[in-house]
Amino acid sequence: MTDTAETDGSASLEVGVPLYYECDPARRRITVTSIGAVDLSDALRMIDRQAADGAWSYGVLYDARMGFDAPSEEDVRRMIVHVGGVTTKRGPRGPVAFVVADAELFKMGSWYASLGNLTALTVRVFTNLENAEQWLSTYGGQT
Repeated sequence: MTDTAETDGSASLEVGVPLYYECDPARRRITVTSIGAVDLSDALRMIDRQAADGAWSYGVLYDARMGFDAPSEEDVRRMIVHVGGVTTKRGPRGPVAFVVADAELFKMGSWYASLGNLTALTVRVFTNLENAEQWLSTYGGQT
């Protein structure tokens, strides 16, 4: 795991081989890019890193277009429970925009979004990066 502080206040982190995480405090935005297969432990590390960075309320742009191997239903449930626990401690999580190219990832992302309503989580799934960024900027109050 590599952690790098940038001079503009942003921080980058390779959470694991399949995930690249970047925190931009000026934009109040987390950008996560997945490449290849992402497992539950990778996803939970990324969620914990967002909380540890004090960026829990930031918008998250999760670009999974180069990812594959959709999570299982059990993994999605475990992520929601984990997010719910962090939300209990830190307050509402910022909006999350997933960008996917795979039909199964779209299906599981949509299910995650539906379950997220139980933890006051606002999630949308997109197939187009520009639409996701526009929604996140509008919804998250970012310019």
